[in-house]
Amino acid sequence: MTDRRLLGLITLFAAALRFSTLDAQSFEYDEAFTVMLVEMDLRDMLSTIPDTEATPPLYYVIAWAWSQLFGSGEIGLRVLSALLGTALVPLAYRAAGELVTRQVGLAVAALLAVNPYMIWMAQEARSYALLLVLSTASLLFFVRVLDDRGSRPLLWWTVVSALALATHYFAVFMIATQGAWLLLRVARRPAWRS
Repeated sequence: MTDRRLLGLITLFAAALRFSTLDAQSFEYDEAFTVMLVEMDLRDMLSTIPDTEATPPLYYVIAWAWSQLFGSGEIGLRVLSALLGTALVPLAYRAAGELVTRQVGLAVAALLAVNPYMIWMAQEARSYALLLVLSTASLLFFVRVLDDRGSRPLLWWTVVSALALATHYFAVFMIATQGAWLLLRVARRPAWRS
């Protein structure tokens, strides 16, 4: 079986695990705040976020737009996270495959597909799944920058990193580390020292 087919099966299995029980329980305490926010108009929501949330507003803006189309019920709102959590599997395959090998990428994808914590975050109407996707994309572009693939990966790393920071403040730990690594790498290049 080719890597692509195996990844496809792993991703389908991950989707089945994430989507099959979206409505098995009602909203938890934190999710109730998400529901409260997305049921406001956009201006009120943006002015309320600093008072009720300890995270930046990007996820809530996306969830607000999503809820306008699909509703703010358990399934309607959680599908966004389930889609993101499913997309994380092939994205992590790609990042690990470029960082190490495709076989390692498949192992990472398989572990993410069945990890109970990853499944839980992909069923939570909160910013976690978006943070994971953006952080993994940041890692992928970081690896591409390290491979000297031109300026486009650096541009994408910058954009995705900014989006991750606009999703959750904990992204700063990864982004700052990657940024410091890139700055050290540039500082060590002889052409930049003159």
